[in-house]
Amino acid sequence: MAAQGPSPLPPTTILSSKPISQAAAHDFLAAYLDRAATDPALQPNAGISEHGPTSRTTAAAPNLILHNLKRVQAGLAGEVLGRDLALAKLSAGEEAQSGNDGWEDPKKLQEVVAEDDDEGQMELDAAEPEQDAEAVGGLDKEERKRKKKERRLAEKRAKAKSDA
Repeated sequence: MAAQGPSPLPPTTILSSKPISQAAAHDFLAAYLDRAATDPALQPNAGISEHGPTSRTTAAAPNLILHNLKRVQAGLAGEVLGRDLALAKLSAGEEAQSGNDGWEDPKKLQEVVAEDDDEGQMELDAAEPEQDAEAVGGLDKEERKRKKKERRLAEKRAKAKSDA
């Protein structure tokens, strides 16, 4: 019995691709996302069971591919989107799992620190003057908790008044 060489690959056909306009791409993507919302067979993470295709998407584990396609659709519509927080949380989790916490890019670290400073400054600007004075004075933990509880209660009351 003679040894045979590797089996040849099946014949393939390469179709040429043509670019389409952004409007056509937006319409095509919108139609797909509308159908994918109702038909689990069109979802990328669908599973096959004895009853047909089923969606594996849950509230705890959203379908990131469809999420990204919705962001692409919004971009095609001309919306300017910021950083995706869902992906930022996932990448932070992956970094923690990989153990590369000590190996950070200095530029990214400076950007994150600058963003945190900006957010902190906005919170301080939005705070009432009396709260600023108390923050400088340095309250003990229990006093801060009590004040926070009072603020939350006041916010709930104001919201209930506006809804009524």
